[in-house]
Amino acid sequence: MVSAVTQKEAGRLSEDLAVIAEPHRLLMLRHLRRGPRSAGYLAKALDLPQPLAAYHLSVLLAAGLITKRRNGRFTCYAADHDRVKDLHRTMGRLVGASGAVSEGRLAADDPC
Repeated sequence: MVSAVTQKEAGRLSEDLAVIAEPHRLLMLRHLRRGPRSAGYLAKALDLPQPLAAYHLSVLLAAGLITKRRNGRFTCYAADHDRVKDLHRTMGRLVGASGAVSEGRLAADDPC
């Protein structure tokens, strides 16, 4: 049986992966992991219209994967490094890539 905690983690991870499954958002997050950037910079770097870049940034922000702060008349966006690391850790733990011992099998219920 899968614990309620594991089910909750899987649900949250699934939501996060759906957010970054969109190629523009994944590339934005890649840029933002290197340091804060403006929406204009990201739009130009990804060859996107400004409104579309703003939309993708709002989705990443709503998911908690990035942060924003004002710098004069500009808004600076940055990756939330702790949140992104947590996403990686959770994925590794749930799919077994982190070296964690897998959950016990019910051998009697599964002939494989």
